[in-house]
Amino acid sequence: MSSLTSTENAVLLTLFKDFSKNYNANSLSKLVGITPRGALKILKHLKKLNLVISRQFGKATFYKVNLEDYYAFRTVETLLISEAREKAPRWLSEFQNLFKSVEIAIIFGSIVRQPKEANDIDILLVFPPKKMKEIKTFILKKNRILLKPIHPIMQLPKDLKTNLKKKDPVVLNALKQGYVLQGYDKLIEKVKNVTSF
Repeated sequence: MSSLTSTENAVLLTLFKDFSKNYNANSLSKLVGITPRGALKILKHLKKLNLVISRQFGKATFYKVNLEDYYAFRTVETLLISEAREKAPRWLSEFQNLFKSVEIAIIFGSIVRQPKEANDIDILLVFPPKKMKEIKTFILKKNRILLKPIHPIMQLPKDLKTNLKKKDPVVLNALKQGYVLQGYDKLIEKVKNVTSF
């Protein structure tokens, strides 16, 4: 199978990270910065590779990532890992010792958009209840040395599933605007279970 272009990767990542919306070539083109015709060509190519699925609504065709497909699932996982390594290396390093306690970690908010103006560090953490104490201890220790305090959004795995399903704005924004630092496959699995046309 041929490797994807950077624009095709951007399209896949956009469709995954903003899974709660239905995108057609026109709406997607504005987000990715290409023409609607270019977006349609990419979407048709991704569909041919079985990376996306489509559904017709009236005259428009809408697309979603085909998370049932193993290759599509692993491609999105690789894109999320690459994005974090490229855009959030400091946070991968900073929170490295936290990753053994959490299932999923997503850094988001002003700290990734405008780090100099940010007042705190927003991070979505998903973990089993038994890990609560060690996570709180980690955050307490980090808050003593970091210039900006950590503002954790703490969720149990079942809470994340519920919040994804009910399209909670904080959780959706964290996924759409943030960078996944830990639990790529677990997050994709959760999104897969709530994604449908």
